[in-house]
Amino acid sequence: MVDTANRQNITVFGHRGARGIYPENTMAGFQYLRDIGVNAVEVDVQNAANRLTVVAHDPYVTMYDGGDVHSQLIRHTTATEIAKLKVGALRPDSDDAIMFPDQACLPNERVPTFAEFCEWASQNPLLLLNVEIKSHAEQDDIYDPPEIIVSDVVDLLEKHNLSQFCVISSFDWRVLFACAARAPAIARGYLTLEQKHGTFMVPNIVDGSDWMAGVTRRDHNGSLPETIAALGGKVWCPYFKDLTAYDLAQAQALGIVVNVWTVNTLSDINVMADMGVDGIISDYPARVQNVLKQRSSV
Repeated sequence: MVDTANRQNITVFGHRGARGIYPENTMAGFQYLRDIGVNAVEVDVQNAANRLTVVAHDPYVTMYDGGDVHSQLIRHTTATEIAKLKVGALRPDSDDAIMFPDQACLPNERVPTFAEFCEWASQNPLLLLNVEIKSHAEQDDIYDPPEIIVSDVVDLLEKHNLSQFCVISSFDWRVLFACAARAPAIARGYLTLEQKHGTFMVPNIVDGSDWMAGVTRRDHNGSLPETIAALGGKVWCPYFKDLTAYDLAQAQALGIVVNVWTVNTLSDINVMADMGVDGIISDYPARVQNVLKQRSSV
């Protein structure tokens, strides 16, 4: 039999809004979540030029200047340039277009500022936010320093009274140290990848890794949940293929909420629900909703 104890308590997060269905990190995608009754959203933030905080995942944007086409760091992109960017359509030959063939084409969608997102979120009561701050532990020239971006993000969360509904997460644990210093009451989510599992990403959970900001599991019995608990972490966001039943049970026993990323297939959604995770982050939040509804009717 399937253990149904935690079934009704799983929080469904739309990843970058709803990346499988709508252009990622756009207001159209965020509103879609509200329209289908999903009350949790994961977004990516970083600073453009002059500390304009924007909702965007990749560090580079493609700029068109007459006949010149070039990539440019968002960090060096002005507010005027940001406002002109169109992000509502995938390039037909891109990896994302192959990965998300059902994503809607909305050519007029723009890059939201984080202030715009916060204004929208403040009008949606009880919406849960997972704000992932983009930072690169090994290349400090790509993004603003952790202390700067954390300060700017927290200022906007506090201005819109969203702090209590928010988790600030990052793969770069320097960001989480900065968050603990600036706003210790805001929950911190420790994003982890222990093995590549065929992803393009480099694992960040390696003793001695710059991504762990000097922290080592060796000081905590080799346990990642114990390490996160010792740092005051309230949320652990592991890649779902890394998660074991043992680590999940240990984390939850330590009072840590476990939200897994990024879970898209029916079989994987069911496996995570069977394990009893607290939250599922997905590019297809309606798919997760439907699976959980079907399970609850069994």
